[in-house]
Amino acid sequence: MKMFARSMLNIISLRATKRAVYVALIWTTLMMFCQFVSLLPDFAFPLSVIQLLKILGLVLVCVFVLDAIWLIWAVFAIKDISISRALDKNLPVHEHSQVTLRIFHDHLPVICQRLQISLMDYYPIQTQTHDLPLSFFAQDFINNSHETTNVVVLTYSLYAKERGRGSFGGVDWLFSTPLGLFCKFYHTPKNQVQDVQEVRILANFKDVLQGHLVTMSKHSASGGFVKRRRKGQGQDFHQIRSYVEGDSIRQIDWKATARYQRLMTKEYQDEADQEILFLLDCGQHMRHLRFVDEVAVNHVMSAEEDEHISHLDMALNAMLLLAKVANEQSDSVGFISFAGEKDKTVPPKKGANIISYLLNQSFDLTASIKAPDYMAVAREALVLQKRRSLIIIITNIRSANTDEIFAALQLLTQKHRVILVNLYEKDLQAYLKTLPDTLDEALTYHSVQSYLDEQKQLNARLGKESGALVIGATPDELPIKLLDGYWWAKRWGVA
Repeated sequence: MKMFARSMLNIISLRATKRAVYVALIWTTLMMFCQFVSLLPDFAFPLSVIQLLKILGLVLVCVFVLDAIWLIWAVFAIKDISISRALDKNLPVHEHSQVTLRIFHDHLPVICQRLQISLMDYYPIQTQTHDLPLSFFAQDFINNSHETTNVVVLTYSLYAKERGRGSFGGVDWLFSTPLGLFCKFYHTPKNQVQDVQEVRILANFKDVLQGHLVTMSKHSASGGFVKRRRKGQGQDFHQIRSYVEGDSIRQIDWKATARYQRLMTKEYQDEADQEILFLLDCGQHMRHLRFVDEVAVNHVMSAEEDEHISHLDMALNAMLLLAKVANEQSDSVGFISFAGEKDKTVPPKKGANIISYLLNQSFDLTASIKAPDYMAVAREALVLQKRRSLIIIITNIRSANTDEIFAALQLLTQKHRVILVNLYEKDLQAYLKTLPDTLDEALTYHSVQSYLDEQKQLNARLGKESGALVIGATPDELPIKLLDGYWWAKRWGVA
């Protein structure tokens, strides 16, 4: 009984619109003005005007009451409306996706056909849209171009600004009369919205791949990269063939030479079935948001949109690109994330589904405000990788404290080939493109130049003392330089 009473009270509770308030204020103002003027001495004000305003007020009251009753009746008749939401459950980040709302009603009374309806869909916090609220008339349930009657189909564009798991909420409805004097709010809970309620926002590998096709073709073996014959250690034997000028003397097979009575040499090919493990820093220095990957993103984004492309996003994009190239070389790729909100250990794998595998494992990685623990992740990598592998660390090092990263590099290089990518902010380069005109600009220019010089010196020192390949790069330079580092490791052998 209480639930029924509450439901009925909810149906009859209305709100006056601005139009109704303005109409009431105008009538009240005119009435008060006429009453005031009629009280002035020596001023003959026609009482018929006041009587006319009273009649007008009575008419307005009747119109208001009838409009309110009509809205209550219409909302009660249409309250069984249902809605379903359709879209892909896997959305690419930094791209627009279409959401389709299908609104059903079994029987629409004639009285409801002029009802104006607006709705607001509660979309995930990782997304944004400028298309809501959506509006339509109740008569659209009948006057639609779809095969099924009593259905209204609405769409809006949803832009995914961050990776992660997103949840839709319920739907808010706003019913209003043709006169627009009253409106009625109604809420459909989340559990009553059919079909899609949760989505996963993944790295946009399609756009990243298209944006870097030229880069990949120029830096891959199939694009003309010259594979050099290496010095034997860690190489896979391919065949014995006739010696040609330029072959290393160390690779001459003297037994085969004696057998065939001509110089024969051993030919090696790049090692296959190598394992590549990324150590992805998800700490405080990977939260930087102010630059845009102009190559990978294929549409013009607003300032709101481009703010959400972080260093971590670009590191993931570079990892996916390298995974595609490495998979073509029969190499496995995995990663360990550290210093993030939720750390993950993903063992290296290969195969046709490697990109899907990495996308599904990395979509919910987010940068935190934690400081990275390089020694802890180095020990975890040693436990995971029993065989000699290529370890790629992507981080953003501040030169103030490098003892821990140096110790971690020394620990890893004892068993593995290591590449350290030290990211720095692209914004810093903008300060050096123009000469300073004021003292403040000169101080900023000098500080930025000093910082970048310190980073170069740090990279050189870490590489020299640890034996790792240390690469300094901005996030948009990362894919090219990372591919170069990968081919460097393939050329000289990981194992």
